[in-house]
Amino acid sequence: MGDSKGHIDICYVISHGFAARMLLQTGLILKLAEDGLRIAVITPDAKDSNLAELSVHPNIEVHDPGITQTIWDDDYGVKRMYYLEDMHSNPVFWEKHLYSIWYTKSKHPWKRIRPFIYYPISRLIKYFPGIRERFKRKEKTYLVDQRATELVKQLRPKLMVSTYPVNFLEAKFMFAAKEEGVRTLIHLLSWDNITSKGIFPVIPDEFILWGNIMYSEAKEYYDIEDKNIQVCGVPHFDHHIKIKKQGVYEDVVEELGLNPTLPYIFVAMSSPRFAPHEMDIVEWLAAEVDQGNFGEMQLIVRPHPQNVQGAMADKRWIGRLDAIVSSRVAVDYPKLVKSNVRWSMDKSDMDHLSKLLLGCSICLNSGSTVSIDALMMDKPVILTSFDADKELYYWKSARRLVDYTHLKKFVGLGGVDVSRSYAELKEKILAYVNDPARKSKERKYAIEQQCLSNDGNSTERVRAAMHHILQKNEPSGHA
Repeated sequence: MGDSKGHIDICYVISHGFAARMLLQTGLILKLAEDGLRIAVITPDAKDSNLAELSVHPNIEVHDPGITQTIWDDDYGVKRMYYLEDMHSNPVFWEKHLYSIWYTKSKHPWKRIRPFIYYPISRLIKYFPGIRERFKRKEKTYLVDQRATELVKQLRPKLMVSTYPVNFLEAKFMFAAKEEGVRTLIHLLSWDNITSKGIFPVIPDEFILWGNIMYSEAKEYYDIEDKNIQVCGVPHFDHHIKIKKQGVYEDVVEELGLNPTLPYIFVAMSSPRFAPHEMDIVEWLAAEVDQGNFGEMQLIVRPHPQNVQGAMADKRWIGRLDAIVSSRVAVDYPKLVKSNVRWSMDKSDMDHLSKLLLGCSICLNSGSTVSIDALMMDKPVILTSFDADKELYYWKSARRLVDYTHLKKFVGLGGVDVSRSYAELKEKILAYVNDPARKSKERKYAIEQQCLSNDGNSTERVRAAMHHILQKNEPSGHA
């Protein structure tokens, strides 16, 4: 951890590679630094290649506080789900509970036992609400961290920013900032954070949000005043618009060994945790393409970083992916960097992904954020909401994903199709092959509701919002 060079205007806590993409590859942090603002970045890996480059700028400093997650940090995150959430009303929480009982890969005895202890307690809360209130009062004991407090005192920021507020590191620094009288901001990195991650450990003073849907969720869950909400769109999607304006994608298709003059379907995979038989669907699709059942169509398959790195990875898929490669089928592996920042991506990967989306005719996935990435490029999206030819238990099946709150709202906007069988998937692919403009109005509406705009100016809106927030009166007691 380096020495601070003085008073800091904005302090970002970056614990997630996708947040790094939003803040760095859009140039947002550099633009704020070029505006004359002093920026600090707190991260679990100051040597991450993406973050290390920032420290060259005279107005930016990068700190690794040396805080690592313990079993009790993990346990706190699980415990608060049982104590603070209605486990049965939100399908994400109920699925997490069932997974921890039946499907977890963990061999840690406490992780296997705790759902059998915490779940009965969660049932008692309805009759004894004092259990929940007592947990809320005690919660600060989980969040307090002397190293976080010391670094906040050292940096003396005007604004502490979290992008993934349920992360233990980010929560500790947001708590320390609140305790020291520093104004706090949450700038959410993903569309599911409000409805699928649980009540945030630290409720901020300010929010920067994507669009109308996220605005409504923030009002519903946190009752935030409008003056403390800035709706700005999604900075990292600006990159797609830049690539779209350039109009060049053929180089990446050619690099993958396919014909850049022919159309292709782009499949963005999820973790087996969410879609256990997605690989079967990919193999079926590769065979259909090889047989020419979609005309001249080619296929590019991209595993999610979850497929190849982290607790949800299943590298057994890698061999099967390599086996489908042919003159008409290619596999594009995401470019990860070695880092303690989860799913940190090489900075060239965003260009790569944008070009693959720009060139595709149809985007398939089981329900990931890439659905919105594709809509930003005005590409048809089909969700594969089935388990190949298997009949899985609902709570393990890919069918459950479209019932998650954020996806249910998204599908309800009408801009994407949902397929529930091979026959339906084939039918919907052919419908878009024959009419690429199908649902174009609905796609535009979905983007407006979810992301405000695809004008490519979200980064500038966030930049202006940050200046606006900093210009507000500092809270009393600020150092």
